[in-house]
Amino acid sequence: MAYYLTTDESLCGQAPTSLGSRAAITPAEEWAARESALLQALLRCVNVRAALDVIRDQLDDFLTVTSICWQVGDERYNCNAASPSDHAIPVALSLDDYPFGRLLVHTRLPIDEVELAELRQMLAIVAYPLRNLRMLEHALVAAEHDALTGLKNRRAFDLALHDLHARLARYDGQASLLILDMSRFKAINDTYGHDVGDRALTWVAEGLDRCLRQTDSAYRLGGDEFVVILPETPYHGARRLGTRLLEWLHEHPMREAGGELIQLHANIGMAQWRHGEASDEWFRRADQALYGNNEERPGRQRLGRLA
Repeated sequence: MAYYLTTDESLCGQAPTSLGSRAAITPAEEWAARESALLQALLRCVNVRAALDVIRDQLDDFLTVTSICWQVGDERYNCNAASPSDHAIPVALSLDDYPFGRLLVHTRLPIDEVELAELRQMLAIVAYPLRNLRMLEHALVAAEHDALTGLKNRRAFDLALHDLHARLARYDGQASLLILDMSRFKAINDTYGHDVGDRALTWVAEGLDRCLRQTDSAYRLGGDEFVVILPETPYHGARRLGTRLLEWLHEHPMREAGGELIQLHANIGMAQWRHGEASDEWFRRADQALYGNNEERPGRQRLGRLA
């Protein structure tokens, strides 16, 4: 039995085609492909800044974009390597017909009405991805911060201590831990109520913020206990900081809503890292220094000794 192919059939049963016979891509199809590529790239971003980099790079295909920033509420996000120009185009974003900040696009040269329309069309699709990334960043911040004081929490401390210990173990160096707890804190709660107790905790956090250096980091472990990581700091440096903290608390009593001044007191324990020491042992020594002071002079404000 013989099989024959007609002139409009191939072995697969399809008519042969040539490159020349393909339909040209229309401007609408090209624009849809560009929008799809932008959305796919935004879905791979892990934060708002990375998303702004993607948007800038995509816009740079048809505009000479030098910088892009997003203002939403009192928050401002910038792309990396931003280079603002004299030509800034504001583009309002919206979510479900509600305003959602604006993008400010900087270009090297002025743009015409056609380019402005294309710019707005392209940016009309970025509001939802930016919203999702902003929500993710807020969630990550909340996961590592104490809602009451604004300091980082125990989870963030554990991660930071692990990273610092790994660097110390590999490269050596100096670092100290400082642990602080409030003495007579229960008496404040019992006498004035838990609202005033909460304000006392935030006042201690304020003192930490005022006294620490930029390289130091403070954390609230829970209750009335705080810890400070002091990189590149030997014990005597930690002791100077502890003295400064206690002096600040003494010189800045907390003013209660009715006008009464409440003197806050604290105890501090410190320990410098020892070569070869595990991170949990380092923390335990600082903790022992703190509680040793509480046992020796309960209710008194005192600096801890190196355990």
